[in-house]
Amino acid sequence: MLGLGALMTFCSTAWAATQPPRQAPTMSADDIELAESSLIVRIDPKYPSQAARDGLEGWVILSYNIDKHGSVYDIAVLDASPKGIFDREARRALAKWRYKPAVKGGKAQAVPGVMVLLEFNLSD
Repeated sequence: MLGLGALMTFCSTAWAATQPPRQAPTMSADDIELAESSLIVRIDPKYPSQAARDGLEGWVILSYNIDKHGSVYDIAVLDASPKGIFDREARRALAKWRYKPAVKGGKAQAVPGVMVLLEFNLSD
């Protein structure tokens, strides 16, 4: 027989598993092209040691903005599996990414609402 705490944990886990992923921000086709073509520094996230010991693999979907100088800011985790395991390392690595400044009409522009999927696989 399940205790009350175990039952509450089971119910909240089951509820969370049935919820759709959060709505991701949208980007224009021009902004997608700028973001994909202008990445100049990409730092891979470190694999969390506890996750490696436990044999866990997963992924994190992040959204972020690129300022007019090419730096990343306003990083947010949109979804992850398993939740809370790889988030911190994904955010930490993404904060170090740098882009060639996006230029529109001769002026450097920020690029909002960029998204990326970072996968964590033990075979890599």
